[in-house]
Amino acid sequence: MNTEYTLQATKRENKGTSNSKKIRKNNGIPAVVYGDKNNNNIILDANEVAKQIKDSGFYSNVIQLKIDKKTVDVILKDLQRDPRKSSITHMDFFAVDKNKAVVVNVPILFINEETCSGVKLGGGKLSHIQTEIEVSCLPKDIPENIQIDVAELELGHSIHMSEIKMPANVEHAVTVDEEHDSPVVSCYEPKAEKVEEVAVEASADASEETTTEDKKEEPASDSKEENK
Repeated sequence: MNTEYTLQATKRENKGTSNSKKIRKNNGIPAVVYGDKNNNNIILDANEVAKQIKDSGFYSNVIQLKIDKKTVDVILKDLQRDPRKSSITHMDFFAVDKNKAVVVNVPILFINEETCSGVKLGGGKLSHIQTEIEVSCLPKDIPENIQIDVAELELGHSIHMSEIKMPANVEHAVTVDEEHDSPVVSCYEPKAEKVEEVAVEASADASEETTTEDKKEEPASDSKEENK
């Protein structure tokens, strides 16, 4: 865990849709903390949350949640937004123990995409099949991201889960073996563009043939005019 995040919260006594609407009108965000003996219903400050979530690490790292005078270590489990305004309408957190492993989704950081062999030499394109990896580790070891180097990735090839070098003390949260080794990123040949190029060339050829035929017919037309 490279960065610690802190949020101030207050207990929320009243529940229900109408109460949640009042909270949002007063620039608050209703939230729930699960796993801390009893579930805690809380209220967060919308402005404070908006500042914190700008950092991508907020979504996967441990957050110190200060509920009145009590501090709880949590990780973000779910975040809901208003589809029209993009504003956050509700948040779910899960309490964690610093001495016990947690399962979190960590974002993937693809590096050396500009110098990727399959792109630079083969004219291919990269496809990010997965953008995050589910890992298991102690809260203090949660990485900000998992780096995958694509410099040596050739055209028509992929990098699979088993090929990813995991950070120290971090493991895959799911089984990764020959039967469960899904691709994470691949370099493919853009066939759609090739089809489009062929279509453009065919159209150009057809246009040239039409022009040639028109030119062949023109002398015959002039000859008829002279006979008249």
